[in-house]
Amino acid sequence: MNLTRLRYFVVLAEELHFGRAADVLHMAQPALSQQIRLLEKETGADLFERTTRRVSLTHAGRTLYPRAAELLRDADELERLMAEHADGNAGILRIGFVDSSSYAVMPQFLRSYRERWPEVRFELHSMSSEAQSHALPNGQIDIGIARTKGDERLLSHTEILEEDLVVAVGADHELASQPRLRLADLAGESFISFSRTSSPALTSELRSMLEAEGAHYDPIIEAEEYTTIIGLVSAGEGIAVVPATVRSFQPTGVVYIPLVNKEATSRLFLLTRKDERLRVARHAIDLAHSVSIVKGHE
Repeated sequence: MNLTRLRYFVVLAEELHFGRAADVLHMAQPALSQQIRLLEKETGADLFERTTRRVSLTHAGRTLYPRAAELLRDADELERLMAEHADGNAGILRIGFVDSSSYAVMPQFLRSYRERWPEVRFELHSMSSEAQSHALPNGQIDIGIARTKGDERLLSHTEILEEDLVVAVGADHELASQPRLRLADLAGESFISFSRTSSPALTSELRSMLEAEGAHYDPIIEAEEYTTIIGLVSAGEGIAVVPATVRSFQPTGVVYIPLVNKEATSRLFLLTRKDERLRVARHAIDLAHSVSIVKGHE
């Protein structure tokens, strides 16, 4: 049996008239009769009783009809679902994202995406920029939101945000009362940072930025999440230089102080594979170009 012949059978079972069924199916009546005979041969049973005056379902036909109709509805739904996948209107988008983007960028990005393509589901993976640059070419994720561009031979990037860096200090720290700071003001401080093993590019960027202003950067504590870093700052273990969006996390005992240095910024990029064809991923690129996800500089 095939779906086409089952569809012919269901229409004829509903019309109980070869002429009307042929019209509905946009085919010649002899061709419909031939297809029904082939279906009856395949099923090994007569499906219709035919007389010169009427057509009716046999017991076998009445048994087949509801299951065939259900099967065709499922097939139509499957066809619709796969068409949506091809169009990018449904499916799963696997997203890798740096921890710092989870405070403002990711929520707004996901909200904007769902407003346009509500049937797409998300699979989220928190990972460093370096991990994303390996996961994307290997097909482990579909897009990345990272602080670095990755291997530009394999990946394309779209800048989605340039944001200021701020200094997180404990409320009792001597710098806590300052309205603004310079990078040079951080000389001699004990730093808490993201792991240099998992995020070497970020560590290198901060070290270069601070040491150019005479502030030695050799973190005494390293962590994998900003919630941990800010928690340690709150406990008075040191200070941290973090992206401004991290200020959305406001535990007791932490003060965020802006930096006046123009170079004290960090960028976020949407990463995709070169010549990406997956439509749900292409939608993310279009969204990054058309929507201001978050406000950059204050």
